[in-house]
Amino acid sequence: MTEIEAFYAAVKGDAKAITAVVEQYTPLVHKIVNKYSWMALPHTHEDLMQEGLRGIVKAIETFDITRKVQPMTWIYPQIRGAVQVLARKENRVPKYYVPIDGDDKECCIPDPCSAYEISNNYDSHLTREIILTGCGSLDSKRAQIVCDRFGLFGRDPMLQGEVAKKYGMTKQAINSHISKFSRIVREKMPELAEAF
Repeated sequence: MTEIEAFYAAVKGDAKAITAVVEQYTPLVHKIVNKYSWMALPHTHEDLMQEGLRGIVKAIETFDITRKVQPMTWIYPQIRGAVQVLARKENRVPKYYVPIDGDDKECCIPDPCSAYEISNNYDSHLTREIILTGCGSLDSKRAQIVCDRFGLFGRDPMLQGEVAKKYGMTKQAINSHISKFSRIVREKMPELAEAF
């Protein structure tokens, strides 16, 4: 049975074919997990692998045979999406209550001094080091673009087009900033080369 035949059999519910497809795409899950693991320090490699494997099963369950789509075209985004969601889940800034004008009343305004502070269960040191290495400072435009794109330091992850609109740039310019950031980090931090 070829790989495509096995995938179509899995979509139809064949348990052996499902197992074969999961085994076949496990190396892809490893590759994607290695790419995003630097964002998910609170989670183990196994946690991310589990989410990636769930992505394969979701791809099998949601694949539409009537469409003329190659299995890999459907599986890859499902795996990547599952891993990204878990990797970005903990990168949220908790709300800090700040008194207004010396009032005792507290409001729900995030403390501007804590813009780069994140929840206690997430180790931000490595992320800060990566951003500083790739961008030069946390306040640079490239750093802001990277943080917005990947949802770092409590920001919600944004699509490339959303980031481009926010900064009044083209998608290609945003992609250029992200690529340059990745290249610099790979060169200066070779131990993280697999993640980029």
